Amino acid sequence: MNLIKALQEKKNFSQYEKELADYILEHSEEVIRMSIRDLSKSSYTSTSTIIRLCKKLNLSGFKEFKINFSRELEAEYKQISKVDANVPFNSRDSMIVVSKKIAELSKDTIDLTQQLFNDQLLNKAVKMIMKADQIFAVGVSNSFVKLNDFHLKMLRIGKYVHLVHSQPDQVFLATNATTRDVAILLSYSGTTAEIENIARIIKRKKIPMIFISSNLNCYVAKISDVIIPLPNQEDAKANISAFSSQTAIFYALNVLYACIFKMNYEENITSRELRKKSYLHF
Repeated sequence: MNLIKALQEKKNFSQYEKELADYILEHSEEVIRMSIRDLSKSSYTSTSTIIRLCKKLNLSGFKEFKINFSRELEAEYKQISKVDANVPFNSRDSMIVVSKKIAELSKDTIDLTQQLFNDQLLNKAVKMIMKADQIFAVGVSNSFVKLNDFHLKMLRIGKYVHLVHSQPDQVFLATNATTRDVAILLSYSGTTAEIENIARIIKRKKIPMIFISSNLNCYVAKISDVIIPLPNQEDAKANISAFSSQTAIFYALNVLYACIFKMNYEENITSRELRKKSYLHF
């Protein structure tokens, strides 16, 4: 018998047994390490209810249940490989299975993103940033949040990324930039109206532009000097959350920061140590 499926379906279970089954599914890894008394106490269920549930599952008792349940969990974990980026889990999954699926999706996304990078691409982007008088970045919503994290990391190595939230201020930044500056634009879909508007200004002023996106055929991609590609795994209309796209963006920006850090590695390491010492004196 498939215990996990039986616990999910709850056929012929009493109300107390249904509640116990839900608890077991939600705390699966904890349950296999529990004694029957531990489970009784944690689930607010009597030991007799636990035994009755085991009997309904055609098992001799709780010890046999734990052995079989542990085997099924291990088999289920091994089956977690390709996870749907739009709907990575379902309502029947236990909490630990959800966590493993999100971990698997994150690893797959990072691997796919890394495969899109090459030395020439990263070198060109880093050199543009290193030689720029000023760096400014534009993104909206979740992209803005990720750019803000990049902005904070860059501050730690003495590089200031101009980043503002409102659309008028973003237009102001682009309008006042020069050809000696560099713009970093971020849009996973590549069709964000605010990003397109800023890109037009940047193109008109001939400002060097780095574009981070999964859409390599959009208008902004076609006019950018460098495109940092992201894997296109999500459908904005079908996904339950932007798990994959946000992981890809975060990874891409971390790689960009790390490559910039590398350019003045010893200097950045030294300044980091000096900052640590200065913090200790406060």
